[in-house]
Amino acid sequence: METPQPIVTFVVPSYNAADYLERSVSSILAAPGDFEVLIVDDGSQDDTLALARRLAEQDGRVRVIAQSNANWGGVVNHAISLARGTYFKIVDADDHVDPEAVGQVLARLTEQRDRGELPDLVVTNYVYDRVSDQSQHTISYRGYFPEGRVAAWKDLGRPNTDQIIMVHASWFRTELLRDVALVQLPEGISYTDSLLVLQSVPYVRTVLYLDLDVYYYLIGRVGQSVDVEMVVKNIDQQLYVTERAIELVDYEELHKKEPRQAQVMLRYLSCMMSICTIYLFMDGSPGAIEKNRQIWARMRQISPWLTRKISWTKAGLANRHTRAGRWTAVQVYGIVQNIFKFA
Repeated sequence: METPQPIVTFVVPSYNAADYLERSVSSILAAPGDFEVLIVDDGSQDDTLALARRLAEQDGRVRVIAQSNANWGGVVNHAISLARGTYFKIVDADDHVDPEAVGQVLARLTEQRDRGELPDLVVTNYVYDRVSDQSQHTISYRGYFPEGRVAAWKDLGRPNTDQIIMVHASWFRTELLRDVALVQLPEGISYTDSLLVLQSVPYVRTVLYLDLDVYYYLIGRVGQSVDVEMVVKNIDQQLYVTERAIELVDYEELHKKEPRQAQVMLRYLSCMMSICTIYLFMDGSPGAIEKNRQIWARMRQISPWLTRKISWTKAGLANRHTRAGRWTAVQVYGIVQNIFKFA
């Protein structure tokens, strides 16, 4: 007898996550609804794989995949090929979800599937859960997306500063990820979640926003890829991913055809350029300043139009050319960081 297709595949990328994995997976399993959990162990050196297998033995909705270390992009590449769910939702092993909110999303998606009206992308709220001071900050999309109905890009409103469609907010239709023949995400490096979003958005035609606080994104864990010291250390990886994003599409042409869709991508790219610029300024060495000059020059070489657009965003404001200007940009970034709790 053929197993019915679950409405969602929750993918849990896991690397040395034994201290967090059970909480993450248990939060998903506590939700009512029809789904599967795909834990992908990315060559962990601790007890992550053994714990994942124990969770699978305890609950038949859990599957475990073990692979050699390929980092987050390699996990997602593998998971897209194996996912059985109608939708594809990533929950990192050190994060967790609200089971009740997940249950509401699953119920709505089941209704949409029964009506034959599946949106390409579902957006829900997420919460920065900052361990250093036990504070939280919720990113909602109220006022930006119409709430509770399937919408087109033209229906979007004017976004607030923090309303960027991050992977934590995103539930992609699995077949969209497969059918558009996405370029494989880079493997062996961090920060590739941005490319998953940016590569997918040009193919999205319909969006459903549900005003639910679903995802709790842990911030402040030692050794986390978004930790300030780790970003500075791995800035070449961030630069590589950002250059890939710059080259991804003809942003000017997309803006002519679907300006609101292009706006989503431009705002994300602006965020990526801001990170590159600020963290290179934090480094402050002549080599780092030269790398910042090069990434902006690369964008100018690819698209003067794109460069003009990004230069009028916060990324452009941060891109100062004097020592005092660079110091000021870093200080302002720190203030914004404390307000929005994103690192």
